[in-house]
Amino acid sequence: MHDPLTVAFDIRRPWPERSTMPSAAHASVRWRIRLHHDCGTWCADDPGHRDGALPWWKPSSYSAFWRLGGRDYYWPPLITVWHREPRGRDALTECGRRVQRRDGTWSRTRGWRWHIHHWKIQIPPFQHMRRRLLTRCAWCGGRSVKGDQVNISHQWHGSRARWWQGEPGLYHRDCSSIKTAHATCICEQPVLDHDTYGTCARCTRHRSIGQSSKWRTRARELSAIPVGQRQRA
Repeated sequence: MHDPLTVAFDIRRPWPERSTMPSAAHASVRWRIRLHHDCGTWCADDPGHRDGALPWWKPSSYSAFWRLGGRDYYWPPLITVWHREPRGRDALTECGRRVQRRDGTWSRTRGWRWHIHHWKIQIPPFQHMRRRLLTRCAWCGGRSVKGDQVNISHQWHGSRARWWQGEPGLYHRDCSSIKTAHATCICEQPVLDHDTYGTCARCTRHRSIGQSSKWRTRARELSAIPVGQRQRA
């Protein structure tokens, strides 16, 4: 999938939050803050290295997910610096120069991280505040709140808005499903552009390729919900 953006740096906020994502694979591990490397057949041709925790003196060795005393925590980013590939090309196709290692494998140089003229600054706390205060669901008009966020988009390149305006074209998760159901062909005998997919001549709605009968049954239920209303269950 085409994407010109790559994360160059993350500046973490100085206080964590409880996480539902485990920072360690085994529940018996009670303390872990660094990333670990487990050797296997995938690194048999690499230069000599040790198994276990990555070097403590490298900032990149510390994970954003910590386990302290058996509890999992996450350090969200305060500022994220993105690298945007020039002329909208795929990420690192121009700036990420490839070099060959002594063992014959290839890697990319990391100098692209310091291409300041290609940086795009993202401030997640500001985005969350803006979304909470200004953004409204494009289906029901409801607010974005914790546990029921308006963060689902139906398009790859969303519509841009001024910083003092809400983001258009975003939905609650359940509203997104209802919106999709209203646009889905649920005819028993559809007349499609193609054999199994396309726009139906009967209802003018669209049926995706490989769409299952189970989803069409669910779409019939959701499409019965009036426009602008929701059913969280």
